[in-house]
Amino acid sequence: MQGADARTHQVVAQRNVPQAKGRTVKRIFQIAYDEGIGFRRAQLLRELGYGVISALGNEAAKVLLSSIQHYDLFIVGHAAPESSRREIVAWLKANYPRVKILALNPPRQQMTDADYNAIQNGPETWLPIVSGA
Repeated sequence: MQGADARTHQVVAQRNVPQAKGRTVKRIFQIAYDEGIGFRRAQLLRELGYGVISALGNEAAKVLLSSIQHYDLFIVGHAAPESSRREIVAWLKANYPRVKILALNPPRQQMTDADYNAIQNGPETWLPIVSGA
């Protein structure tokens, strides 16, 4: 069961979501820091056949991720201070050690603890990583 905010259509609650048997759809959880960019990224990924859950900011992500669900990839957006992004990458590694993390970065910045890094300047830079992860 999932609940969405009526205004933003963002998932704000998730309970008892069954793990599909023989599932072939990759499940991606993205932490966005810019609502518009996060929405467009989720929309693009869904159009490409991915299952996407989005959270706006670290605290919302931690609330949604407090009930352990299966994810194939985490995407950490670029539009937050480096310290906030590093903090969520460390939290994800501690709580979901087997799930890969793609950090979308501003120029001249990388999240060394993330599994993949890409500059956030268009989907052509990070989509190949998503499809290969």
